Amino acid sequence: MKRAIIALLLGSLLTACGERKSSAERFAEDGILLLGNNSEPQSQDPHKATAVADGKIICTLLEGLVRPSATTDGDVLPGVAERWEHNESADIWTFHLNRDAKWSDGTPLTAHDFVYAYHRLLHPQFAGKYAEMLYPLLHAEDYNKGKCDWQQVGAKALDEHTLQLTLGGPTPHLPRLLLHFTWFPVPTHKVEALGGMLDRRSLWTRPEHWVGNGAYVLDAHRFNDYLSVKPNPLYLRKGELRNKGIRFLPIVNGYTETRMYMGGKLHITNNVPPEMLSYTRGKCTQDYCQDPYYCAIFYRLNTTRGPLRDLRVRRALHLAINREALVGKVVRGAGKPTTVFTPPGAGYAVHPSTEPATQEEREALARKLLADAGYPDGKGFPILELMTTSRDVQRVMAETIQAMWEKVLGIHIDIRSCEWTAYKAAQQNMEYDISSSSWSGDYLDPATFVELWRSGGGNNCTGWGSPECDAELTAARNTGNADERRAHLQRAEELMLQAQPILPLYHSERTYLRSSRHIGGWQPRLLDNFPLDAVQVKP
Repeated sequence: MKRAIIALLLGSLLTACGERKSSAERFAEDGILLLGNNSEPQSQDPHKATAVADGKIICTLLEGLVRPSATTDGDVLPGVAERWEHNESADIWTFHLNRDAKWSDGTPLTAHDFVYAYHRLLHPQFAGKYAEMLYPLLHAEDYNKGKCDWQQVGAKALDEHTLQLTLGGPTPHLPRLLLHFTWFPVPTHKVEALGGMLDRRSLWTRPEHWVGNGAYVLDAHRFNDYLSVKPNPLYLRKGELRNKGIRFLPIVNGYTETRMYMGGKLHITNNVPPEMLSYTRGKCTQDYCQDPYYCAIFYRLNTTRGPLRDLRVRRALHLAINREALVGKVVRGAGKPTTVFTPPGAGYAVHPSTEPATQEEREALARKLLADAGYPDGKGFPILELMTTSRDVQRVMAETIQAMWEKVLGIHIDIRSCEWTAYKAAQQNMEYDISSSSWSGDYLDPATFVELWRSGGGNNCTGWGSPECDAELTAARNTGNADERRAHLQRAEELMLQAQPILPLYHSERTYLRSSRHIGGWQPRLLDNFPLDAVQVKP
């Protein structure tokens, strides 16, 4: 009898367990998207954030003058601005704001909120790392560097609902730039009530204080667990929302994320680690995705430190890396080897300077350059440190390149793995020797990559700068001729590559998992900027 009762209880328990719904199923029934988002967000403040993970969240909470299309890469649709026009030379743009636009607390949203936001990000005392995104505005760079007054910057509210932007030169691609969160408005009244324009510690982005104008508002934030958003009842297009909320999960480890997906805890992952590509492709045939991505993987070099000041050393490090082996054995085909920085696209391509044709010849030249710099066979070379994030693929890639440098050059490089926040802080403060890095395009144009290397740029972080490169970048901004603009950008990138403040490695492709059962309306994006309010979550 006792055995029969135990068997009955176990049978009931197993049946109950078998019928228990997964998190993905339960949240899908409630219309909530579960999204892997790589890392704990730094900030929901568009003037402090620099990471892709932050940008995905911000783009659900705030909306700019325009918004991305849910069907076509590169297309822009009306956002807060319902229409706009520009003069013949495309250096003066006028945006007419929707008169029904409101902040989530009911306060009217006006053109003055955009001007306030641009003033805040560009203010020299605010020290916004992404301030250069607004440099196309007339005199924006001069103001950001303390060389002129704010009144000279080309951002004016002609009235409550009309914003005029005057650019430093012809900018026919301005609508694409405006998709980036640095061009979004901030709630003037809320920022001022909680510390003011220059307070970088303001609490206005906390869930209990949040005021936005996007499709969603902040709901809750549990550190290293999740950040959730819920529909904004005052959003201009609230009737077009395809889901009832999003939960962003900060999962750094790709193995953990993939296991969570297979265990029914996510609808869409951020990435599949290279070591799991083959297995995942076979296991999740209908859900596996590998899409083109406007993204470069590279190493930054701190050109102000020790032997890295010497171009010959930087070139030797560059030439000693076998990129074909790196992509084939470590990245496992989720990218294409490269010795240039900007991914091809938008009619742009840079051809690397003449280098040896074979890897053997490249390695021989690398050894010669290192010897010419005073380190024959690596003798006397100080131990440098390669800083990576805590992601497994970054660690394995670092170990692979570490071994290449030791074998080819006879030098030893230490590896330091950091959690995301510490890694970002160290890179921004240039507290590193070599830094594992990536850059995904902020908009679909080569300038989003090449402008990174302007002298003193907030995301340069290498200590390198060149007046010649800066001049080419400025010339690219000031011409209205598309071919001339492209040529100036190509020349700027060539100058940077010749100076070698970075080591390009490969152009990435995005590998991830998406539930074919629960997700509808999804379209791949080169910028990975699909509007999440257009994602349909199905039971």
